[in-house]
Amino acid sequence: MTVLAIDLGTTGVKVAVVDDDATVVAYAGEVLPLIFTGDGGVEQDAENWWWAIGRCAQRAIGSAGPAGRSITLIAVTSQYTSTVPVASDGRPVGNAIMWMDARGHRHNPATRNSGTRVPSGTARWYEIHGMAPSGNDDIGHVAFIRAAQPDVYAAAARFVEPMDAIAARLTGTVTATQNTMFPMLAVDNRTWDATEYSAELLAMSGMDPAKLPRLVPMGAPRGEITATAARHLGVSEQAVVADATIDSVTSGVGTGAIDASRCGLIVGTTSVMTTHVASKRLDTVHGLTTAPSPLEDMYFLVAENGVGGKALEVFVDNIVHADDGLGTPRPPDAFERVLAAAATAPPGANGVMFLPWLVGSMAPGGQRRTRGGFVNLGIASTRADMARAVLEGVAMNAAWLLPHFSALAGTAYPEITLGGGGAASPLWGQIFADCFGVPVRRLANPTTTNAHGAALLALSQTGRLAIESVPSLLNTAELHEPAARHHDRYGRLVDALADVHDRMAPFYQSLNAPKDESS
Repeated sequence: MTVLAIDLGTTGVKVAVVDDDATVVAYAGEVLPLIFTGDGGVEQDAENWWWAIGRCAQRAIGSAGPAGRSITLIAVTSQYTSTVPVASDGRPVGNAIMWMDARGHRHNPATRNSGTRVPSGTARWYEIHGMAPSGNDDIGHVAFIRAAQPDVYAAAARFVEPMDAIAARLTGTVTATQNTMFPMLAVDNRTWDATEYSAELLAMSGMDPAKLPRLVPMGAPRGEITATAARHLGVSEQAVVADATIDSVTSGVGTGAIDASRCGLIVGTTSVMTTHVASKRLDTVHGLTTAPSPLEDMYFLVAENGVGGKALEVFVDNIVHADDGLGTPRPPDAFERVLAAAATAPPGANGVMFLPWLVGSMAPGGQRRTRGGFVNLGIASTRADMARAVLEGVAMNAAWLLPHFSALAGTAYPEITLGGGGAASPLWGQIFADCFGVPVRRLANPTTTNAHGAALLALSQTGRLAIESVPSLLNTAELHEPAARHHDRYGRLVDALADVHDRMAPFYQSLNAPKDESS
């Protein structure tokens, strides 16, 4: 059985062909632009997703050889906490409101009705669901669309997450699961594989249940592909669309973190630490919770650490090769050059520190208005120091998270498996190992970690492989052992990073307050 796996990320899409041996034999990808508005909004053209997926699928299948001609299963995974208004056949009727979009804060009924920014009934939200409304969730996004885009709200048959929008476009039927609806805060997650919405949560959120998709069991196929979608992708009309899922789950599968004994870290646009545990758990202080996983009777630990590889991209595009008349045009090997420069700077980047909170701090900091930057620049600081500091800042942010993550999972991890585009860098892999103080296993072909994980999950759901065998199917590029002297240095720097974060939080809270709160 050959799988076509679709991985829709925040800033790009990848489509991979995975053969009978569970090996990625071909893949193609495209960059997806973000639309920034002047009022804190971040959107994406969801129709563009469809055309990009089609182009990537055709290219990947064309280069896959015989495997490309025997695709019978389609797997879909995506970023989440982004909201897509769709028609009854899955076609978008407006732009996707992305997870970075802050406009929902001022419209979210769960916070507005309480008279504070803390949602009413917070303890009850945590007890039933595992997360409380923040504004940067689907409740806030839908509330914003209802208030500011009434035509889109009226035209939407359902509001769904990106993976469900793609699955609906492939099958012609809009469905979702307890897993994919997690950011809608509408399902009682105390029971695994619930297929009904919680009347209590819907009442607390002000959500119209008629605007939500039908819930189906996790792990079950979403349906057969339509003839139109089959032609669009270049696959057989007999292909079946497997269950779609949140990319943190496929990150876990793609790094072998299928139970609490293993930990994976994906460094893509964002950094996500992932594992699976056998029960619903919560650490509100450090922004950690669990969500139902399609792995039977398991929950994935939600540990969104914030910006990851995007930080390096911002450094390259906005500082080193900014299109502002002050620098040189970006060469094709810009990232390789920047990484080579970073390698010339010593651990600690000659004192330069990068704060990676470009869209706010997430776990374990949880201050979404905090912003990043470089600190401790001196007269002798160089761009090589800054380049290394970017890599170190992202790694130290993850090292700040690790002990809290480990405590909630109940495991002291002997090693971490690293995937995602950032894992292509041996230098970054070593920096992570030195920051964590434990070996880091850097995957081979890391850019397809999520797509590979989606394919492996789909194959396990069809009975073609046992989920327990997944770790043995992953190939390692390099095992990075931590250097004790560097770990000691980074330990002090991680403490300093956390201290800067906490000291600066009040400043950023006032500086970046929404206009309706700044008076």
